[in-house]
Amino acid sequence: MTRLIDRQSLTASGAATALEFTRTGGGRWAEWNRYLELAGRRAYSIGNICNTCEFLFQRLDGANQSVTPGADLARELDAGLRTVAPGLLDRLGDVVPAGRYSAALLEVRPRLVRPGSDDDYFCREQTALWGVDAFWGLPHDPRTEYYRVGSHALGEGRMLFEFLIPMHPHGWLDSARVLHFENRFEQGDRPTALALSVLDVKHPAEWEDSCEITEHWCLAHYLLDGHHKTYAAAKAGAAITLLGLVAVDQGVSQPEQVETGVAALRFAAA
Repeated sequence: MTRLIDRQSLTASGAATALEFTRTGGGRWAEWNRYLELAGRRAYSIGNICNTCEFLFQRLDGANQSVTPGADLARELDAGLRTVAPGLLDRLGDVVPAGRYSAALLEVRPRLVRPGSDDDYFCREQTALWGVDAFWGLPHDPRTEYYRVGSHALGEGRMLFEFLIPMHPHGWLDSARVLHFENRFEQGDRPTALALSVLDVKHPAEWEDSCEITEHWCLAHYLLDGHHKTYAAAKAGAAITLLGLVAVDQGVSQPEQVETGVAALRFAAA
């Protein structure tokens, strides 16, 4: 379940960020593979530039730490945001790579997924449309647990899938801190996690006539801050708020598709 609470536009300077979007060539393409880097190391492969290839993310060696947004901002997130205020955006513009963003404050109910499980997108929805990898004969392996936070029909054969992807596994978390957030959820609190988000719109070149959904809008929220509260919410079946900074120019999508995808969350249901 996802519910859009508020959203604003952001132009980020990236003045103090440890994050970077990078691309490398492949075959005859000058740019093909896309990455999210953290502190100069590749944290995630976030797929290629092809709109008919499958969506993917895959954890790499650089995904080994949270991104601390600064003490004052961290306290505001811990207390829980209710709106996306201009003053908040000014500070967030230093935290993420330079570029244009749609800053979306969402209410989400995260559900932890392990690769290969019945709820794994790559084993279920993706293989239903693309089949398994022709070389490996297996579904894609993201090499990480992740959270699913909703799937939303957009009409005309389109479905929006949302993923919340941690920078490290929950086994690295402090159990006392997790319990702290579980107790807060019991009291009705809604602390806020922070994510850098990318929308990829993907559809195969060919598909079976029986396929009802033929275009996957995959909104990947890479979790920067809030790993304890997110895992605690998944354990408790509770809702948290998520501030997703959706990059306008980094996904396999057009700016108008980013606008459509984010706007659709205002009316989304589980």
